[in-house]
Amino acid sequence: MNNQDNSGKGWALGFGLLAGIAVGYYLNSNEGRAMRRKAQVQFDEYGNQISEYSHEMSERASALATDAREKGKEYIDQAKSSLESGKEWASETADNIKSTVTSKAQTLRDSASEAADGVESSFKRGMEKAKAKARKA
Repeated sequence: MNNQDNSGKGWALGFGLLAGIAVGYYLNSNEGRAMRRKAQVQFDEYGNQISEYSHEMSERASALATDAREKGKEYIDQAKSSLESGKEWASETADNIKSTVTSKAQTLRDSASEAADGVESSFKRGMEKAKAKARKA
């Protein structure tokens, strides 16, 4: 069986050599050279088309990247602006609250002081009345 396998390989090798010689002879003939030139022109044309297409895609990708970068900068600038506005609003609100609390606290102190003065005055009057009654009695 081993001899049959080797003889089959020999035939395949022989056939491959004959096919290679035939193709080489054809490609070296005038008609073969013309076909090679025609194929070379086609390959060059395809190569140029591929090169142009890849150049266009590269330019598109670059333009998209530039647009994305610009949009990103716009969004960042908007976010910074919003943060600054928020900080200003928070600062103004805190100042307003502080002012209101200070004002209310002063009003409460004044009211408490007036109430304390009124209580003290009433207490003094009451004490004087009590002293006056105690002297009469």
